[in-house]
Amino acid sequence: MNYLEKKGQRRTHSVFAAVLLVSLYTIYFNQSSRPEIDIQKLISQIIRFFLTVGLLYLVYIGKNWARILSIFLFSLAIILALSVIFSSDFSLLQEVPFYVMIFVYSDAIYHFGFSENFKAFIEFQKRMKK
Repeated sequence: MNYLEKKGQRRTHSVFAAVLLVSLYTIYFNQSSRPEIDIQKLISQIIRFFLTVGLLYLVYIGKNWARILSIFLFSLAIILALSVIFSSDFSLLQEVPFYVMIFVYSDAIYHFGFSENFKAFIEFQKRMKK
């Protein structure tokens, strides 16, 4: 593994960790805002979390359709976060998680779509698979 591929691997791990942390925070934020735990909502959020893990794994092993789907879903999440920011009357402090979400998902879109490090790492993954 050369330097570019190694850097792509480390950066990919970092992006995955950030996306999963945002996902976990979303689950926590949604449940903590309720007086009691909504089991049905919690189960659907846990299923969403594991689907995210599965999608990121498929991106990691080099599935192009998973990369495209993740870019689309992250773009959709950014649009929804922006709509919440502009349509709500939250204070700036309450909007911070949405800004973090926008930053993390924008970084993931850049990494999966345009990063030379990621492209080199995925090519390495495909070579190792053969």
